[in-house]
Amino acid sequence: MEDIKHNSWYDVGNENAKNNNNEDALVAYDKALEIDPNHVSAWNNKGIVLSRLKRFEESLICYDKAIEINPEYVNAWYNKANALRNFAQSLIDKANDDRTNAPKLVNRSIGLFDFADKCYDKGDILSGKKHES
Repeated sequence: MEDIKHNSWYDVGNENAKNNNNEDALVAYDKALEIDPNHVSAWNNKGIVLSRLKRFEESLICYDKAIEINPEYVNAWYNKANALRNFAQSLIDKANDDRTNAPKLVNRSIGLFDFADKCYDKGDILSGKKHES
């Protein structure tokens, strides 16, 4: 019965996400995760929705949780890389408006871009697109 419930909430989350009802999607994914905290796809998809909402730090927590549950889950690695890149770009955009803190923001964004590259590489290795060296 619990399996049916969490998959129902997961499906509701996916339907809401597909229709850009992002807040409703988050509620549904949270309910699915309350029932099954190890639902790797729910963590991943929650991260996607949070990234869409530009809540990058929260999305990264979701991707990390998905990767913790299944370190070979390629989609979570790629989505984490995308979130890191988008987060880094948002810091650069912020640096354009905040000259006082610009150097700190740019340095942080460089670190995020580098980390994103490592996540992309991990995804490529897991998907067979790249050989481990």
